[in-house]
Amino acid sequence: MTTHPLISVEDLSVGIRLPQGGERRILNEVSFDLRSGETLGIVGESGSGKSLLSLSLMGLLPPVGRTSGRIIFEGENLADADEDRLCEIRGNRIAMIFQEPLTALNPAMTIGDQIAEGLVWHRGVSWREARMEAIDLLEQVRIPDAKQRIETYPHEMSGGQRQRVGIAIALALKPSVMIADEPTTALDVTVQAEILDILDDLVHEYGMSLILVSHDLGVIARMCSRTIVMYAGRIMEEGQTADVLTRPLNPYTRGLISSVPHRAANGGRLPTIAGTVPGFANLPQGCVFSDRCPDVIDACHTTEPAWTRFDDGRGVRCIRAAEEAAKT
Repeated sequence: MTTHPLISVEDLSVGIRLPQGGERRILNEVSFDLRSGETLGIVGESGSGKSLLSLSLMGLLPPVGRTSGRIIFEGENLADADEDRLCEIRGNRIAMIFQEPLTALNPAMTIGDQIAEGLVWHRGVSWREARMEAIDLLEQVRIPDAKQRIETYPHEMSGGQRQRVGIAIALALKPSVMIADEPTTALDVTVQAEILDILDDLVHEYGMSLILVSHDLGVIARMCSRTIVMYAGRIMEEGQTADVLTRPLNPYTRGLISSVPHRAANGGRLPTIAGTVPGFANLPQGCVFSDRCPDVIDACHTTEPAWTRFDDGRGVRCIRAAEEAAKT
């Protein structure tokens, strides 16, 4: 693994323009690096900004979105790139597996044509050559009878098969970076395991970097070498996955870990994080987690915590960060 980041995100913020005027910030000064060959997990509750971050990296924000900060990919700032340049990079250098394949896939095209389309546009090969390669890609993602299945439409496939097609489309041009946004959502446990096995095998085979977005800590623990914890559009904690999950420094991270179902003993009530993720129009003053935090002190309600980086590479956003680090 090289020391030079493949992607370096610097103070990335995303605001949404409001119909009545003004702007509401959804992502707030997000910064992280992704290195070549690394698997990075992004975890947090629904509404924490994980998927919006993924779409920002791909340049797929809606027209009302406005981005500030920098997204440096192979020396180029994608935040300043125009649509033509982004179209050259999407799928070719950075690819994405979307959360719901039934809506991500075109219902009017066969899966063979949808896989072949990127090969035709980016590589300039013929449709015949591209469809032959599509068969190979379907076999790589373990869809049986690939020669026959390329004529299948998305609605004729199961959820797990559609997700495999989404992986095949993302894999087609052998990108440097693959972003997987909740790739196992709504799949049963057996199919989830198969999809994760496929992703793991392909990442190692092609040496690509993976950003895996999930709310499932078990998936993150299995797949990712490093993990980012997000809440209300901010990074709350970052570090090696083993450290984050076994020695969390932020109360929010501890709350997520304690809520994992297998930690309930003797059929008792599961621990939960009190309250709900606040809407971006109603964020509390000071720390955004202060209204739910079990370790809150008065200063948390008035002071927004700074990002603290420790010598071991761990990072945390919490007023009591040094105190918590001393305990671990």
